[in-house]
Amino acid sequence: MRQSPGSLILLPALLTFAAGFFVGHTVDRRGASGPLEELAPDLRAYELGMVASLGLNRQQSNDLRVLLFHYEREREKLLQQRLAEVDSDWVELDHQFEKLLAGRILDAAQRRTSETLQHPSVVVARAATR
Repeated sequence: MRQSPGSLILLPALLTFAAGFFVGHTVDRRGASGPLEELAPDLRAYELGMVASLGLNRQQSNDLRVLLFHYEREREKLLQQRLAEVDSDWVELDHQFEKLLAGRILDAAQRRTSETLQHPSVVVARAATR
């Protein structure tokens, strides 16, 4: 007797569904039990030191943790602002470096090679057709 194509696929499909359901359910439970966000290592050490040395109770410890999360976000904003300000200075420094390299170290042939390296080159002449 010949089996239909549907019956050949049914068992592997059911096993795949069951395995996917089991793995998804397990991953979901593990992910929900962990902390949502972790402090930076230096702030975590500060928190632990403050709790231990000052004998903070649970409420105070939780309040300190909230304050440190806020502090961390503000610190990150300041860092991003400063990096944006410094970015233009880095570009200027790069140009000065390249000018000194070309003018004082490289000879004429090396300068021409260096200039060609600074310009993008075509890797693929034209787009592949589908």
